[in-house]
Formats: sequence, structure tokens, C-alpha cells
Amino acid sequence: MFFTNHNRDVMKDKEPKKRKKSKKYKKLPVNWEEVDDSLMAGSTGVEVAAMLGISFDTLSRRCKEEKNADFAVYKQEKKKKGNDILRVKQYKLAKDGNVPMLIWLGKNRLDQSDKKEIKQQNTGSLININMKGGTNNPVQSENDIKE
Repeated sequence: MFFTNHNRDVMKDKEPKKRKKSKKYKKLPVNWEEVDDSLMAGSTGVEVAAMLGISFDTLSRRCKEEKNADFAVYKQEKKKKGNDILRVKQYKLAKDGNVPMLIWLGKNRLDQSDKKEIKQQNTGSLININMKGGTNNPVQSENDIKE
């Protein structure tokens, strides 16, 4: 648009349009005890935010503002604490004689199992096998096995 001096003077006399104020939302408090319990139980940040009725971005921002921590770091700390509490409770149950817990901890912590699996990888090399009750010479091929 081409402005003449007259148009510029008219534009000066007009007051600039006022911007509409954006809606200010009331800042809801975050119940950090509830957040901590959920994170210790293994909930994700998205799940916690949904439970609180806020977005994940808001939860992350509020964590930075109120806890002075990055949300990922905060979540890891709480998850570790939850795992530690769970581990102590499981150990106590096992120590008190809870048989299913003893079995579970044995399998998961001590690599115990109901059956033993032997994993073998064939590398193509010769395997010497000594047979009980036979000769002391190692069997090296099918021809060495007597029926």
C-alpha cells in the first residue's frame, strides 16, 4: 500500500490496537507426594501428568521450577527408591519363610532354575568323549563306537 503524508498523519492520530490479554490460567499446585509415589511404583511421566490433570510439559516445567531438577533425573531417583523399597520387602518376606518369594528371588537374583539347560555351540572342532564301561581310548568318530 502506498502511503501519502496525509495517510501517515492519520495513522499517527490513531491509537494502536490493544492486544487482547491471553487467558491466565490458575496455577494448580502439584501434589509432589502423589507424584513421588507414582514414580516409585514405576509410572511414566505421561501417566503421572494425566493423573494430575496437566500436560507432561507442564509437569516437566514445574519439576524444574519447584524441585530444581530435570524431570528425567527426578523420575530415575524416585524409581530407584521404589526398587530399593521393593527389594527390602521381598527379602523380608523370603526371610520370614514365604516359599513363593524364596523361589522367585532364587530364580531372579541367584540364577537358580527348576531345570538346567545346557547351551552348546558347534564350532566344528573335534570333541573327545570318554564312555564309561568301555575302553579308555577317546571316541573320535562313529566307527570307534562298538555295538
